[in-house]
Amino acid sequence: MKHPPTHPYGPAHQRSLGAMLQHWATELPDSPGIAVEDVCTRTFAQWLQRSSALAAGFRELIGPDGRQTDAPAPQPVFGFVGRNTVLWGEVMTAASLIRACAVPLNWRLSRREAAEIVDDSGVHAIVAEADFLPLLGHPAPTDGRPRLVVPGEDPYDYERWLAGLTPLHTFPEPDPEDIALMIYTSGTSGRPKGVELSNRAISVNLAAPQPWDIVPGDVVMIPAPNFHLSGTGWVFYCLAVGAGSHHVLDIDPGRVLNTFASGAVDHALTVPAVVQALVQHPSARERAYPGLRTLIYGGSPMSPTIVAAAQQVFDCDLVQSYGMTETCGPITFLDAADHRRGGPRLGSAGRATPVARMGVFDPVTGEEVPTGGIGEVWTRSRMLLSGYRNRPDELAAVLRPDGWFRTGDVGYLDAEGYLYLCDRAKDMIVSGGENIYPVEVENVLMEHPGVGDAGVIGVPDDRWGETVKAVVVPAAGAAAPPSAAELIAFCRDRLAHYKCPTSVDFAEKLPRNPSGKLLKRELRRPFWEGRDRAVG
Repeated sequence: MKHPPTHPYGPAHQRSLGAMLQHWATELPDSPGIAVEDVCTRTFAQWLQRSSALAAGFRELIGPDGRQTDAPAPQPVFGFVGRNTVLWGEVMTAASLIRACAVPLNWRLSRREAAEIVDDSGVHAIVAEADFLPLLGHPAPTDGRPRLVVPGEDPYDYERWLAGLTPLHTFPEPDPEDIALMIYTSGTSGRPKGVELSNRAISVNLAAPQPWDIVPGDVVMIPAPNFHLSGTGWVFYCLAVGAGSHHVLDIDPGRVLNTFASGAVDHALTVPAVVQALVQHPSARERAYPGLRTLIYGGSPMSPTIVAAAQQVFDCDLVQSYGMTETCGPITFLDAADHRRGGPRLGSAGRATPVARMGVFDPVTGEEVPTGGIGEVWTRSRMLLSGYRNRPDELAAVLRPDGWFRTGDVGYLDAEGYLYLCDRAKDMIVSGGENIYPVEVENVLMEHPGVGDAGVIGVPDDRWGETVKAVVVPAAGAAAPPSAAELIAFCRDRLAHYKCPTSVDFAEKLPRNPSGKLLKRELRRPFWEGRDRAVG
């Protein structure tokens, strides 16, 4: 295969999502491009054929000039709502081909919340799966077919409309600062914000050396929803390197194990809770997984016990990444070698990627704290967001004039540059004047063999202001669940007493968003209703 020319941030074909698709549709036309398990699949050539036709339709909707000129007209925006990431892949690459922006809508939202995002984003049209038409104010069609929703018009049958379009064959040259994607934050801490990610940010992300060996023709399993960067980011990563993205709508451990054993995927994206469910499945150790080369996880560190079990069961590399929507992907990696070595570093998020700088700062003074000191994690790179849609004040609150972005995460760096995250700043518990970071307590609870999952929050206390409460899910298959007294004593043997839970509740499961993040806001809500603490 010939080597493509380069542009300022990497290979020329990585200058935009549309350019990536054009490249691989030429180089590997019949290779798997994108698929949703048991729904549909596209080769790179099929994907480009449909996206080129969709681009023609989008251009008709915005007028003949589109984004071919340097006129200061607002950048067109096209949306998608649904679970079928194949359709989302068509929308986001079609938008890119005509220098428009693509936005995935969270189908878990209420109609009111969805309407706010539609209005805020200024979408010209939305491709919607049939089941989610009510979210946009239209009845669900009985034929189950997707629709194209144009404001002020009746929805079109998407496939019939697409079939009547003539694919484009020439496209405008993309600009590095074009907004390629607008991804609305999950809203776990308030009203969602539209994070604007440019071609430049995506290209810089892709240019960074990666701690895995994903090559053209490989297939990566992606269970994350497309309205999160953890899902869409892997669509564009696979597209950049010529790998197929294999999307799973629901995680069933037995079915995932079958997929791994069949050799259908070479790499898999996951979260620690899913890995735990996989290695604890009764059939996990009854087969081999020779085709699986890497498990890539994020959301939180993985306990040493689960790491060891995963290495034994799957005999593959494990890699952890840490990043956020605003950073357009990972800013740290804990690589396979770190996982093989084991030890305390498994509790870290790894070290900064070569394209990102990272530091820990006092959030009040702005001074960098010494090695080992706890503060707010800041980062700076060319991967950072271009802005929050229609919210310059909120951008100014987190992006300093000197380029440092305030992540809102609290942590520290060790002498070798490994980042240890303590918690979100807003999740910190202040009890009797002492700062307590829930993740530290959660990690200890997860060491107990009777604990399957744990969340730690601050609850009101008349004497101390706040006190520590643990909400625990007993481990599956445990002979007898641990008692609250047993777990409190377990923590007291390992932590300073002021950090330990003073009460323990038990639950069948903990509230998590689709990317695996624990929704502590939901855990705290019943204890703080009518009180002053901000449940953020």
